[in-house]
Amino acid sequence: MRFDKALKMRRAVIKVLLTIMALVLAFSIPWPGEKAMEASASFNAALLTTKDPEAMIKNEDREVAYVFLMEHIHSLEALYDISPEAHTRMDEVFHQANVFIANTDLTVAQLAAYVADVEADLSTAAQMNIDGANQFLFLNNTMATPAGKYGEAVRVTLSVINLGKAAVTDVVITPTVDTDPKKWPFVIQTATDTRMIKTISAAKTIEDGYRLHQDVAWDFIVSNDAYTGTYPLTFHAIYYRNGKIEEADLKTYVSITGRPGRQLIEEEKKEEDELKPSTPRIIVTGFSTDPEIVYAGDTFHLTITVQNTSANATVSNVQFDLKAATEGDNKETTYEAFLPTSGSATIFVNKIAPGESTELQIEMTARSDLTQKPYVIDLNAAYEDAKHNPFTATTSVSIPVRQKARVDYGDAEVLPESIEVGAQANVMFPVYNKGKTTLYNVQVDFVDPWLEGGSTFLGKLEPGATGNVDAMVTGIAPSDSDTVTAVISYEDEAGNVTTLEKSISLYVYEASYDEGAMGMEGDWGMEGEVMEEEKALPWGWIIGGGIGGLVLLIIIICVIVSGSKKKKARQQELDDLDD
Repeated sequence: MRFDKALKMRRAVIKVLLTIMALVLAFSIPWPGEKAMEASASFNAALLTTKDPEAMIKNEDREVAYVFLMEHIHSLEALYDISPEAHTRMDEVFHQANVFIANTDLTVAQLAAYVADVEADLSTAAQMNIDGANQFLFLNNTMATPAGKYGEAVRVTLSVINLGKAAVTDVVITPTVDTDPKKWPFVIQTATDTRMIKTISAAKTIEDGYRLHQDVAWDFIVSNDAYTGTYPLTFHAIYYRNGKIEEADLKTYVSITGRPGRQLIEEEKKEEDELKPSTPRIIVTGFSTDPEIVYAGDTFHLTITVQNTSANATVSNVQFDLKAATEGDNKETTYEAFLPTSGSATIFVNKIAPGESTELQIEMTARSDLTQKPYVIDLNAAYEDAKHNPFTATTSVSIPVRQKARVDYGDAEVLPESIEVGAQANVMFPVYNKGKTTLYNVQVDFVDPWLEGGSTFLGKLEPGATGNVDAMVTGIAPSDSDTVTAVISYEDEAGNVTTLEKSISLYVYEASYDEGAMGMEGDWGMEGEVMEEEKALPWGWIIGGGIGGLVLLIIIICVIVSGSKKKKARQQELDDLDD
């Protein structure tokens, strides 16, 4: 009963606060002005075409505007992968519009213009922080490089993975064909040769991305004019993401053996200049980070292993420049994902012998505001051979970055804050996801031995979201403390479980009763206990109580007798006066 009264009171207070907020917002929202007197076609069809534009709106017109804006929000949610920040902004725009429309007298034309403005603001808010998909569409690097021979068929397979937050659909992939046999080693059989993938699902983790890959393949005939060597092949992809068309280029390689007399592509000009040495190449053969898992905001050691693949040329004066992926939407807000702690991202190596490998080490810090995804670091190399001929090479490594979970909770409201054994209390408090990663299977349990019940499952909490605990707990034994413990548990994207404890003021006590109220026979079935207590009273108390009662009785009799005598004397005086 007390809980119901408290709950009703709390709801009443919330209603009053919401009313005050609505009035404040109604007077603080700027008038839509005279701009944009044209509303959307659908809203015009619902209202303007059947109404006088100069007529004042009624409640039914306000309802039409409200329903229209709600439907527009639903269509935006279906169209875009809306971020938590965008959702918050959309809620603010919709709430302000709802209050303004409900509390302002407008003409039909003014309402239409205002709804058009709000519709545009909602569309703008929905597209906040939407990332392009190109940086998330990759080829599976575990696929072997296909090999073919002139005049024979070779199969080229693309294993496409999607590391984005949203699925891509209706993917159309077309090879980039060239008539130059040095660039395209296959026979051109058709004007276009496309392949389609219906859907590539979004991946929660990198491992999921590889598991959800989609494969497409082409069977090509190697041209008799093809050169011996490794050809880079480019495939152009067009697809839909969040209802929008996007494009990406996917690059793979094929090893070709040309007919006799067709030299290697890399050595085509060797006959023209026998003295010119082959180009020494530097490639990345591996990399590692310490710690192995890099979290946003952490400092880590990056080790990159590079190799001089030349069989006879030593490279010297090797300068490596590391450049991390650039984040941000425009020139004023762009920044590098990783920053070297020493301030310099340049590493110098004196020389690397033929076939030799060396390790490049640098300490870097990942920015704390990075989202959870892989980030590319480009490695640009500038070096010389023994004759001081300059060369350059560029390669890259991809470092996955994770976000640490940040969970917090608010103050608890307990009604009541002390209960007797067998009674219940209502415990309410919020759980906040303050990090940039999603929390899964969020659960709250009360673990003290003097309580039972109260387990609450909050499920998934997106970044910036709040889960509200509203639990009923029952006291089953007297507590030895005036606080109880709520344990908050959750899982990260890798399934690792983390727990967090919250101390809450709540006391459980044993019920006690007034002895005088239980003296009657049969009260609470404790007659025997009461009689035992009466028997246990000391004789001195009993005798003293009897004497006290006798004295009190004598005083009462004296007062009654005295009063009677005074009454008779007064009556006698009145009788004498009458005589």
